[in-house]
Amino acid sequence: MRVFYEWGTTQLRKHGEELCGDSIAVSRHSDSVTLALSDGLGSGVKANILATLTTRIAMRLLESDLSLGEVVQTLSETLPVCQVRKMAYSTFAIAQFFSDGHARIVEFDSPAAIVLRGRKQVHVAYEERCIEGKNIREAVLTLADGDWIAFVSDGVVNAGIGGLYPLGWGWEQVARFLERHAHPALRASELAEKAAEAVRDLYADSPGDDVSVVVVKARRKRVATVLTGPPADRARDALCVAGFLKRGGRLAVCGGTTAKLVARHSGRALEVDLSTATPDVPAAARIEGIDVATEGILTLTQARRLLQAGVGMEECRFANDGASSLLRMMFEVDHVRFLVGQAVNPAHQNPDLPHQLEIRLAVVRDIAHELRGRGIDVDIEIV
Repeated sequence: MRVFYEWGTTQLRKHGEELCGDSIAVSRHSDSVTLALSDGLGSGVKANILATLTTRIAMRLLESDLSLGEVVQTLSETLPVCQVRKMAYSTFAIAQFFSDGHARIVEFDSPAAIVLRGRKQVHVAYEERCIEGKNIREAVLTLADGDWIAFVSDGVVNAGIGGLYPLGWGWEQVARFLERHAHPALRASELAEKAAEAVRDLYADSPGDDVSVVVVKARRKRVATVLTGPPADRARDALCVAGFLKRGGRLAVCGGTTAKLVARHSGRALEVDLSTATPDVPAAARIEGIDVATEGILTLTQARRLLQAGVGMEECRFANDGASSLLRMMFEVDHVRFLVGQAVNPAHQNPDLPHQLEIRLAVVRDIAHELRGRGIDVDIEIV
């Protein structure tokens, strides 16, 4: 099984500082996710610069196809040591997660990663080695659907020091907190936010150190396929519908003619739901086995308008019009495939229609652009 990695990050600045002295960088590639977390010495602007320099060097080297070992070697040789405190100017944790479930973690002077399986902490077997006088911890893991991996900075472990926890919250307490809250239905960003809120409470809303939480959730990839418009060649109608219905994940149909086509070739009933009609969006419909069925160009145009206005999941959560239902489905997945038919609808050639009614493919491309900006992968296939 291919593993998909969802991540969430949360940071808090040390009280009285303008910038967080930690830096987080995360990037997704075709078959992997790479992250780097660095904690700069001290706090404020100087710490932020040092930490940011560390994460940027690490990410740039990894993007240049250097191995993780070579990246660590370069960082160890590059990062200076404070001659007064005899400490590195920045610490780091770097990790790569691959779609086959393989993961590799390398840490220098940072709290160890917390790995959960079945909401129970999993022991991580580290190997240590010395590079340029720095003790580096390294671990190789095999992850599965439902596993969680969390990385935290010292500000998390030390939360509550001198108060509720005289010696600080501590790594074990952090791990137990994550065990209690890592519900399978939770998003990585939600768990990261819960941990940061707990830290904020322990600091009584005045963090005594910079705080960073990175949570990675391993799970199955969520995919949606949207069919809009019949094929240009009517002889391919049946083949197009059959291929669409065989797609995994969630399914959506956009277009009245397209919905009739799917219903006819699948032998399923098509029922229009007039209660979903609004002044801007025609009524949606219901087809057995199809998650969302809407009118076509008007609904897609409204969906584009909402995306360009910055509308997110919260605004769509309780709306039942076709455009909101379509967006809600797309926000809930990781990858959207658009199957765009090129059959011409004579109604769209009417010069009396509003000028916003552009060619279907152009609207889909605009929607794809907006979704990609929100971290959702999008493919467009002409049928």
